[in-house]
Amino acid sequence: MDWAQFAVQWLHVIFAVFWFGGTMYFDFVVLPTLRQVPPLTGREVGRALAKRIPLFMRTSGLIVIVLGLLRGTVWGPLPPGDPSVSFGSDYGITWSISILLAIAIFAVGDGVIGRSARRLYEDDALWSFATAGGPPPAGFLALSSRMRTFSLVQFALFLAVFTCMILMRFGL
Repeated sequence: MDWAQFAVQWLHVIFAVFWFGGTMYFDFVVLPTLRQVPPLTGREVGRALAKRIPLFMRTSGLIVIVLGLLRGTVWGPLPPGDPSVSFGSDYGITWSISILLAIAIFAVGDGVIGRSARRLYEDDALWSFATAGGPPPAGFLALSSRMRTFSLVQFALFLAVFTCMILMRFGL
């Protein structure tokens, strides 16, 4: 048994579970819950999450991508540095698509959702409605909607990567 390959595969899977599971938990538990609690409570919790989540998601995402590259090349069927094999076989095409999708997931999560969350929870003007009793301002609604939409986009991209992983298991 190649213990290095085993370790790379094990770490790749465990960090992928953390990354994907964290996204699912955020999309289907955290965001809906934050919409149901009083605004100021939601802001406090959201602000704390917006400070903590990026470190874990960024770290796990980068580890998954790097280990996926290694898993497909150094410890996989694709020779490093030979694009004709990567793009010339069914496995290579599926692997390449999965790497590109993982990079897109990372960009959406860290770039779009992360920035939107920081702006939403740090801008005091967006939260004045919580104490004044009026409706949320347009900026609040826009950022909330952007986070919700891109969280679902990220989830769909994860499902596509998951599908690629299953296809690669069967040599496609």
